[in-house]
This record gives sequence, structure tokens and C-alpha cells, in this order.
Amino acid sequence: MFTPDKVITRLVIEREVSIQGHMRWVAHPENRKNRLLIVEHKKQLYALPLYCQHAHVSLLRAKVDHNGKVICPKHGLATDLKSNPGVFTVERQGNFFITANSSLIETQTVETCEQDVDQQTELEALKTVNSALQKKVLSNLESMDSMLSEVEHKKVELEENNRHLLSVNQLIDSITNTMEEFLVVTDNQGRITRVNPYAESILNIKAEELIGSSPDNFLRDETLTEIIERFPASNWDQRPYLYRAVYSNDGFEQEIRFRDPTGRHKEVSQKYFLLKGTLIYGRAGKEEGLILSATDISVVKAKEKQKRQADIEKHLQLLQSTLSTISQGVAMFSGIGDLQTFNDSFTNNINVDPDILAQIPAYEVLFSNNKEILDLQQIPPCQKLISDKHQWIQTFTDGRVIECESAPTPTGGFVVTTRDITQSQKNEEHIRLLSTTVEQSSSEVVITDTQGIIVYVNPMFTENTGYTAEEAIGKKSSIVQSGEMSADFYKELWSTIKASNRWKGEILNRKKSGEKFWQSMSVTPIFDNNGVISHYLSLKADITKQKRAEKRLRYQAEHDLLTNLPNRSILLHQLESSIVDARDNHKASAVLFMDLDNFKDVNDTLGHLSGDILLKLVARRLQQCSKPTDLVARLGGDEFAIVQNDIACLDDPKTLAEEIISSITRPFKVDDHLLHIGISIGITVLPTDGLDTGILLQNADMAMYEAKGISGSHYHFFDLELQKSIQQKRTIESHLHHAIEHNELNLLFQPKIDLQSNKIVGAEALLRWHSKELGHISPEVFIPIAERSGLIIKLGSWVLNKTLEHITAWANANIEVPKIAVNLSTIQLLDANLISDIKEALTTYHVPPNKLELEITETAAMSDPELSQAQLEAIKDIGVSIALDDFGTGYSSLSYLASLPVDRIKIDRSFVNDIQFSPQSKAIIESIIHLGIIMGKIVIAEGVEVKEQLALLQSLGCHEVQGYYISKPITADEFIHFLNNKE
Repeated sequence: MFTPDKVITRLVIEREVSIQGHMRWVAHPENRKNRLLIVEHKKQLYALPLYCQHAHVSLLRAKVDHNGKVICPKHGLATDLKSNPGVFTVERQGNFFITANSSLIETQTVETCEQDVDQQTELEALKTVNSALQKKVLSNLESMDSMLSEVEHKKVELEENNRHLLSVNQLIDSITNTMEEFLVVTDNQGRITRVNPYAESILNIKAEELIGSSPDNFLRDETLTEIIERFPASNWDQRPYLYRAVYSNDGFEQEIRFRDPTGRHKEVSQKYFLLKGTLIYGRAGKEEGLILSATDISVVKAKEKQKRQADIEKHLQLLQSTLSTISQGVAMFSGIGDLQTFNDSFTNNINVDPDILAQIPAYEVLFSNNKEILDLQQIPPCQKLISDKHQWIQTFTDGRVIECESAPTPTGGFVVTTRDITQSQKNEEHIRLLSTTVEQSSSEVVITDTQGIIVYVNPMFTENTGYTAEEAIGKKSSIVQSGEMSADFYKELWSTIKASNRWKGEILNRKKSGEKFWQSMSVTPIFDNNGVISHYLSLKADITKQKRAEKRLRYQAEHDLLTNLPNRSILLHQLESSIVDARDNHKASAVLFMDLDNFKDVNDTLGHLSGDILLKLVARRLQQCSKPTDLVARLGGDEFAIVQNDIACLDDPKTLAEEIISSITRPFKVDDHLLHIGISIGITVLPTDGLDTGILLQNADMAMYEAKGISGSHYHFFDLELQKSIQQKRTIESHLHHAIEHNELNLLFQPKIDLQSNKIVGAEALLRWHSKELGHISPEVFIPIAERSGLIIKLGSWVLNKTLEHITAWANANIEVPKIAVNLSTIQLLDANLISDIKEALTTYHVPPNKLELEITETAAMSDPELSQAQLEAIKDIGVSIALDDFGTGYSSLSYLASLPVDRIKIDRSFVNDIQFSPQSKAIIESIIHLGIIMGKIVIAEGVEVKEQLALLQSLGCHEVQGYYISKPITADEFIHFLNNKE
């Protein structure tokens, strides 16, 4: 509390805001306009200027660290709340803050002198005028200062927006350059402006050769012709045909194969791609250009081809089986008249032996040029049969009369049916065969009059519907209607058959029992002798099982078969709906991306069957945590996702995530085991974090991996800081590719000495990187990035080859150098090509194997013990020595380490740092040295920085040392100089 003898100043509160859960206030002293920021630190309130005096940027949202320093968001300088003279403490009093800081109190001293009344009056008047002028000037100055402050603030915001725009462009470039999808961008005239590396590789051409050209150039002629026919050119539009197609159709999608866009007939990919086109619009709705993307669908096309072939074979078998049961002669021909298949009745009708028929399979030979047939002129030529139906009568020289009928097939060929109508028995035979076929047919046959009244049904009708012939005949055909087909359906059916056309489709009918069932149905008009429709013939087949199978297949395509949860396709569909709701109805939703922790351990220890049971139990708990309006999906493996719809605030997904973590971390009972697992959850919110499915899933995935980086089960919301961190890692990864190719990397060498002879016995090659754009990048930063991205193999190869190149150069200069050590990462050690790469490098540079040593960490050796053991033994067989780095920091067993074929054990620097102060560190080092001697290994200590450490290591019996006390890492030339001087 302020004491009564101090002058108290009140601060008027202008604004109250919450920043990261803590309250802050903007206030000004009474009768003054200078604005102050009031923050709370360790239960004490401090007042400081609202704007930074150096950058003139608002400190309202500035970070306050745990030491009580306010960090300027522009230049990063800190204002200490406790020691800065411009900061003072305040107390809250109702709607004001109060302070006893005298710097806020304006004091004025007015001197008076003894003057006469007239002079005093005049002086007072002048003072009044002067005071008014001063107030006006001060007011104007304050207004100008406020205007300048606002201008500077806007300038800072503009600079921040420009930096953000540059960051977004860099992110777009990084994504397009690394994505495994064909991507081409044009301007609004259709000229190509951007080509990603994947498109360059597919077209076998550099981007600069495509820039400015038309995308029509990489389309094959047949594809371009098809587009031109579908989207004819307008007189006013001179843009590429592909651009017009996208413009005309508000998007474009077509299966294509690329051609050489330069016309030089270079070989390009023979793969099939699904080409998609989308117009680009600017913020003002202006058309900016076109994005063309293509996805490799070659595998899908091959599978479709295989399926089509299998279907054809299946259909052919079914056709042969069906034809064999038909009494009519049936023969199928190709478009050029070649006989493809036929039944026995056909051979009987045309009186040709089947063996002979196989030798003369042409329509022209069998019909048009057959000398056994009279009046050949009435037989239609093959060319007419492929387009229209035909009927004709052919009379053979032996007196037989055959009725023939043809019809085109969908494949471009035609089918010919034949019936022997010789003499008077033709009608009786025909009726008998037809009656037998219909009565015994597996298809349901119904004949009605033109009003739909049933006049005939076959036994299959009764079997299918439950109605007997007596119950059905005389009734309307609608007795089997289910009532679920629309009025338009029946309207279209009747309009088709009344127009003398055949109708074919699927219908949902109802049995006498009330059971609904699906049927495939065809209705054909029957004409009388005058060509007028007299009846309708309906053929039906029960396809309920088929429809159920289709429904089951559709369900299987959209659901995870193990957990019965919706799969990724349903999740994406739901996410699209949520995006529409957010955009059109202003409804917010959240995406929770989840990955189980330690699930692999369950599979490895208890087997995949137990793992599957666990996944089912997890799915059930996730559904129990969710609302009916939420969508719970399994994306594959141990990854799940939830779309939480219509959230009111961020507390909704937060509450759901906490409930999920609480539920999943409870033990699961699988068989006789109680299993404990964790879950990591990434959360992104729409529309705040984006309105694109790909971006939202990517955001949630990034947030999930951030949560996974924290030990235990956690959730993490996506934010811009996370995006910036990942973008920075991607930038480093992108530049690392460039660094390997453009010689930005270099090697330094840190000498090792023998403690007994004080001679140099080796050196460790250490990788360094100084990027032209990013500056110096620490190995502790870029090595983990290289390991995660897979670049570590290429990076390790560079280090190995560069080291051997130096050794060869020194040998050629007659310089005798000791053994040089190169580090191997865990990924390199497990690489199947490691041994062959080492042999090839040694051969290429003519380096004896005993000049090279490979260093591995204890953790790397334990990542896959069996494979590591085999790899290390293979390295030893080459003649290369092995050192075990960071010894004592891992969790491996001594029995396993004793079996490893290593030559040196390197004591980790963390023990050496405290050797002269910590008895524990000294004891550990002494134990490691004794252990190394027992196992017959050379023991080397790294990180030796002072003389006392060196003396203690020597007294404990350590064999070799390296560290800054001996020499810091130095260049190759400096190392040779050091070597010569040491000798």
C-alpha cells in the first residue's frame, strides 16, 4: 500500500485484454494523454510505456519471460520490469490504478513580485493568454505524435505482412518442389509460368524450356483432338485448348498419356495420368491463370485392365453356358464378320459340322457366299449388321428353311440367331420350345395386355413373389409394386414401351409376404400381325443378393474392416461438408488427429492379433467419447481422426481431447493382459486454420507430432509458431540438398593423442555447414533433420568419400597420416548398401582399410542388435576398425557390448567434464577404463578441455584423448601443420 505522505496519481483504464491467460491493461494518467501498458508479473503490477521507444511497436502482446523482461516483438530487445527507470509499480483501486511515482506529477512554481495593481492585472492577462497558447501547442504536438505513432505502427504491420507473404511463397515453393505429383501453372493467357521438378522428370525436359509455352504441347494428338471436339474454339478466345476446356467446364479432368512437348521425340513416361485443371482467381475475383495437376494412375489402369479381362472371360463362360441351354441357333461375330462364339443349334441350323465351322469362321463364307443357300441377294451384308437389326429367311438347297435375325452388340459386332421353320411343324415346334423354355426358365416371365393386366406368369414368378398364377392373372402388374419407386420411374417406363421400344432397368418390388426384393427387369412390346402392340413381355431376375453384395462392397470401400469405423474417404467427405458449413453458415469445426503411443510394443510382444483386438477397443472408446454428430474414423495403422462439428469455442475440442486421453490411458484388458498405451492428439480448427482439406489434415498432423514430442499423452493445437518451426526445418532440409550438391559442406579434423607417447594416433572427421543464405548451421540442428528426411545416407556418403579423398591427397604428397575416424548414424548402420558403399569408396580412392575407422554410438548399436552385429562384423572383415562412441550414456547390456567387434571405446564428454570435481564421474571413468582393458579395447576420452582432466585420465590408465585442450577441430591444412609440429 502507498503511504499517505506520498502524492498519489490515478491511471484511467482505457482497455482490458487477456493475453495467453493473463490480464493486461492500457491506461493513461488523469489529465495526460501518454498511454501506459500495465502487466502482472509474480503477483506485482508494473506500468511501462505502451510503445517500444526504439521500434515504436506496440508491446500489448509482447512476451514477458520468467525473469520479468518484456521482449519487443520487432527487434527482440528486453525491458526489465524491476530495474528499468521507465517502469514503476501500480496498485488496482476500483476502476483505476494508482501510483506514487512522482515523475507523473506536473509541478509548476509561480513567482510573484510586488507590483502595482495595474501591472499585476496586465501580467495575469498575459499569463492567461500564454497558458492558452501553450495548451493549444501541446495539444497539436500530442496529435502529431499520435499520428506519427499510428503511421509507424502501420509501417511495422506492413513489414510484418510482407515477411509473412514471403514466408508463404517459400512454403508454396517448398511444397510444390517436393511433392510427388505433376504440377504446371499458367497465366491467364495459358502461358506456362511454373513447372515443378516432378513434372520435369515426367516430361524429360527442363522447366525453362516449358516456361512461356502452351500446355497443349504435352498432350498427345488423340487427346488434343478429343478436347477440341468437346470444347470448340470461340472466335474471341485464342488461348490453348486445354485452358478453354477448363474455363468452359469450370474445371477439367481426363485420363491422358504425355508426349514430348518439344517435338524432338525424346522418350517420355508411358504411364497413365489423371490430369486435372482448375482456374486460379485473385482476391478481387480476377482470373489469374490455371493450375494443371496430374496423378499417376498406371497401377489403377493396369488393375482395371486385369479386372476387365477377368470379367470378359467370366462373361464368355457365362455366355457359353447360357447359349448351350438355348434351343435357337446363336452365333456372335466381330465387327469385321469373324465368328467368335456359337452354340450347337447354330451348327445344326446351317448344317455345318463344328470342326469345319472352326476353319471357316467368316460371316461372308457362312451366309453371303454359301452355295448351299438359295437367293443370296436377300441376305444383308456384314457392314449393315453392325449398325441395325435385320431379319431374313434363307432357304437351303436341301429344302430346309431357316429364319435368321441379327442385332448389333455394344462391342461393335453383331449376333445372329437362327430358327428352323421348315414345313408345317415350324409353328408347333416354335411354340413348344418357347413354352418349355419359358416354363423352365430361371427368369421370371410375365405377359400383360396393353393396360398392364396380367395374362400369363411362369412358375418362376410364383417362386419369386409368392403369388400363384391364379392369384396374379387378371390383376394389374402393380400388385408387386413396393411403393418406393418414384412416379417418374414408372412414367419413363411406360413412355418407352408405348413408343414400341424395349425398356430395361432395376426395380424394387414386394412379395406377397411383404418382403421387398430387387429385380433386374426388361419389358418388350409384342406386336400383332398388323404391327400394333398387343401385349408386353416382362423378364425379371432376382438380384437382391447382388444388390446386397454391392452394398456390402460399398460399405467395405468406405469403412475400416477391422474397427468398422469410417475410413479416410468418408473423413474427407465429412471434412468437405464441414468446410461448406463453415463458409456458408459460419459454423466452426475441429479436426483431432490421433496416434497411439507404444502401440508397436503391443504388436511386437503379444502379436498382431492382440494388436487388432486393442485397436477395436480403442475405436469403441473413441466413439464413447464423441457425440453422434461427430465423425470418428480410422486412417490406418494406429492413426485415428475425429471431425467435431459445430463447436462453440476452443474449449470444445480441448474438452474432447482431455476426455479421450483420460479414456485411452485407462488399461485395456486383452486376453489375460492389462495393456497400457498412450495417445497423442493434434488439433486444428476451421475456419480459423484454413478451409482446405489437405491443409487442415496437414495442420492436425503437424500438431500431433508436436504433441508426440512431449513424453506422455498430450494434445496440441495447431498455431503459427508450430508452422514456422516446421517451415524452418523444411527450409533447412531444402538448403541441405543444395549444400551437398554445391560444395557448401566442409570437414574439420580433431586430433587424438596417445597418453603414453604423446603422439598423434588419429583424428576424427567432423562435418560443418555454412550456408550462403542461412549462415552457420550447427550439426545438432541439421543432422537430425537429415536423419528424418532420409538425407543422412547421402550426407554420410559425402563425408566418407571426402575423408578418403583427403587421405589419398596426403598419401600422394608423401605425408604419413594416422587413422581417420568417420561417424556413422543409426540409419547408415542399418542401410543394406553400407558394406558395398564402403568397399567401393576404399577402392575408388585407393585407401588401405587400416587408415579408416568408423564411429557408432551405443544407441545405434542397440537399435537392431542382430542387424547391427552383422553389419559391424562385415566392416571388420573389410579391415576397417570400429569405435563405440558416447559410451556409458546408453542402456545396452555389457554382454551385448562385449560381443560387438569394436576396437575402441570412447568415454562420453559428459563424464569427462566433471572428472576433477565429481567423485562419481571419476569412478565411472575408472570403471569404463578397467572394463575396456578387460575386454581388450583401447579406451579414449573425448571432451578434454583443461590440463587437470588430462592428468587425471592419464593417472587412471586411459589410453588416448581428444578435446580442445589438445586441439579444437581444424582444417585439413591446419591438421597437417599440427601433425608436423607435434612430431
